Amino acid sequence: MSEKEEVLRQISEIKTHLVDKEAFFPYNFNACHVWSAIAVVLTLVMVPAYETSVAFGTTVTTLLVLIGFIIEAVMTKKVNENYDIDDCTRRQQYIMSNFIMIALFAIVFSTFLALYKFYVPIMLLWLFLISLGHLGVGFVLNIKAYGTLAKVNMIGAMILLSIAIYFNLLETQGSFLLLVQVVTIVGLAISPSLITLNHQKTSTKGK
Repeated sequence: MSEKEEVLRQISEIKTHLVDKEAFFPYNFNACHVWSAIAVVLTLVMVPAYETSVAFGTTVTTLLVLIGFIIEAVMTKKVNENYDIDDCTRRQQYIMSNFIMIALFAIVFSTFLALYKFYVPIMLLWLFLISLGHLGVGFVLNIKAYGTLAKVNMIGAMILLSIAIYFNLLETQGSFLLLVQVVTIVGLAISPSLITLNHQKTSTKGK
C-alpha cells in the first residue's frame, strides 16, 4: 500500500468515524491469531475429549470458545478506546452476535453428533459455519481474501462431507478423519493467520 493510499484510507476511516460511529469498525487483527491458535487446539483435542465423554467434550469445546470470545472482547475494547468509542459499534455487535450464534449452534449440534461418534461431520460443521462467519468479516473489513478463503472452505467442507457419506466414513477415526482435521486447521487457522499477517505487513509498510 502506497503512502497516498494509506493516507486516503486513514482519512476515510476518520470521516466514517465522525459521521457515524455506529458504522465504524475498528479491528485488532491480533484477535485473528488468537482464534487461529484456538482453532488448532480445538481441532486436536475435540475428538479425544468427546471420546472421554460427550459431556466432557462439550465442556472443553465451550470453554475454549468462551476464552476466545473473552480475549477478543478485551482486544476490541482496547482498540475502540483509541477511537474514543465507549461501547461496541453496530457492526462489531453484528459480527460478534453472528459468531456467538454460530458457535452456540455448532456446540449444540456437535454434542448431538458426538452421541453417534460422527466426528468427521463435527469437524466439517465447524469448518463450514465459521467460514460462513468469515464471509461477513471479509465484507466488513473489505478484505477480499477472507471472503475467498471462506468460500473455498465451505465448498471443501461440502465435498468432504459428500465423500464421507458416499463411502460411509462418518464414524471413521482413521486417515480420512486426519485429512479432515488437516483441512480444518489449514482453513481455520493457518490460512486466516497468513492473510492477516500479510494485511498487517502491508498496512505497516504504508505508514
